Formats: sequence, C-alpha cells, structure tokens
Amino acid sequence: MSRTLDGIDFDMPPTAGQVMALAQLHRKKLDAAIFRKNIHLGEYSLAQRKAVYDFTRQLDENQREQFYKLYNAELVRLADPDLLHPASAESGLSKFAIFLTLAVVAMILGGTVFVKVFQ
Repeated sequence: MSRTLDGIDFDMPPTAGQVMALAQLHRKKLDAAIFRKNIHLGEYSLAQRKAVYDFTRQLDENQREQFYKLYNAELVRLADPDLLHPASAESGLSKFAIFLTLAVVAMILGGTVFVKVFQ
C-alpha cells in the first residue's frame, strides 16, 4: 500500500529516505515562500504540518513516533544557524544585573525623597 503526500510516494510504513525527502521538500518550499508577498508564512507552515499530521494518522504509534523523529531531525539539520541570536542569549539576565539595576533605581528614588524632605 502506498500514499502520496506533496508529490512524494510513500510506502506504508514510510522509509527513512522518504521521510527525509519530505522534510527537504518542505524546507525548500518554505524557503521559496519567504520571497512571495502573497503567502503568510505562519499559515503556510501550519498547512504543511497539518498535511503531515493527517498523513501520520494512518500510522501506528511507534511508526508515527519514528516518522516525527526522522522528519524533525532532518528539518533541524537543514536549518540555517542563527549567528545573531545564539542559544546562549536565551538564558536571560543574570541575577547580578537585576540586583544592580534595582539598586540604582532605589538610590535614585532615595535621593529624590531625601532632597524633598530636607529642602
């Protein structure tokens, strides 16, 4: 038994090569859609994921898990590294920076109150 999704014929259950080819096709289509003004990227990528979701409903639980593991791993492999926003930048502010900011604000407020009281 086979099924076609986005022009790729899949065996049931799909092989690793077929899943990787689908991920590569979706990445290529998404890259092409970036430069089109009439396509909303969020809706476009959700439509791709919905098609994949509908396709995987025909697989049993283990096959579905393996499919998504391969599909997501291939998409991560194909992703462009974002040098301007490294993962380490997502850690947030340090406790020292927050404490220092609060101390400066407290000194400014305290100085303002001190000047008003003793004027």
